[in-house]
Parts: sequence; C-alpha cells; structure tokens
Amino acid sequence: MNERKNVTVRPEEDLCFTIVETVSDLTNTPPLELDPLGNVVETDALETLFGPARETAEHDAYLTFRYEGCSVAVDSDGSVSVTRAPTPADVDQPISLGTDANSAAGDRYDANYR
Repeated sequence: MNERKNVTVRPEEDLCFTIVETVSDLTNTPPLELDPLGNVVETDALETLFGPARETAEHDAYLTFRYEGCSVAVDSDGSVSVTRAPTPADVDQPISLGTDANSAAGDRYDANYR
C-alpha cells in the first residue's frame, strides 16, 4: 500500500528538514539513520527555489525526486508531498520499479515548470 503525507512548509521552517522528517515518519526510520538529503538533491538550490524564505515565485514550478524509497514532490506554493512506495513485505508479489517515461534512465530528479 502506498502511504502519503502532505505538508505545507511555514516561513519559520526549513524545507530540507521538513522533507527529512516526513520521510522519517513514513519509513519509521530515525532521521539520523537516513542517507543525507544532499546525496540525492542539491539542498542549497532546493531551499533557494522552493524554501519558505524565497522571494515570491515568478513561475509556478515543482520538483520531484526519490529519497529513501519515497517519491518526494515539492511545489513552489510551499507544499510537499511524500509517498512511500510499497515494499515486498507490503504486497503479496514482488514489485518492479520503473522510470518516468519522460526521464532518462538513471535520473534522480525531474524539474518541471508550469
């Protein structure tokens, strides 16, 4: 079963910390036991483009990436959605993971502008 958690990052909150905490909650893994978020995405750029301290966005934008078995979607409106993919223990049959048809194999993230 896919589990999802949606949060809105408030101005006084740190976006990267919020992502790590949300993934920690969904995976039942202490935050310090997760891989550093910086191994998956450039955290300074993430904070600059999507963090609550950013200036008013000129464009609506979103970023999706995979982190610790979860799909993370960050939107320029300050919302973050984290979805934990099912593990083999969650389902009766093995699962296979694919890539987005619009991304090259091996891509870790997709940046999209609307």
